[in-house]
Amino acid sequence: MNARDLLPGERILASSLRHCVVLLRPIATTAIAVAIALVILAFLPLAGELRLFLMLGAILAAIGVLNLYYWGWRAHEYVLTDQRVILNEGILSRFSKSIAIDRIQDLTTFQGLWGRTWGFGDIALESAGREGAELLSTVPHPQQLRNAIFAQMEARRR
Repeated sequence: MNARDLLPGERILASSLRHCVVLLRPIATTAIAVAIALVILAFLPLAGELRLFLMLGAILAAIGVLNLYYWGWRAHEYVLTDQRVILNEGILSRFSKSIAIDRIQDLTTFQGLWGRTWGFGDIALESAGREGAELLSTVPHPQQLRNAIFAQMEARRR
């Protein structure tokens, strides 16, 4: 997040991307797909140069797909400032949603078995004037972020 995106006098307290565990499935499926493609290409009756060219193309396509997943992961950011919680996402276009700290009414965290094992979870923020909760998904160490939000809520009330 850039300093120009902040309000005057606002300062960043915490910033986080989604947990890197969200990249495991895309990496695994891409690796499996490339391995299958390479095995199929190895057994097809093709000229040596054509086979090598197609194998190289499959590997380059996999690298391109993995880059898209990586930048999609990098483009999903949660920011806690002293005035609000900001959810930013988007690679080419930018979507940003902010919730004022003093409007937050309830925080709920959830960690399943894998989340507890790998250190990630979800945080649901309910705020005044909004229907339904905002979900911060796959947050690394959700209790720490939840506690930081609670601390900021208390600081704002004083």
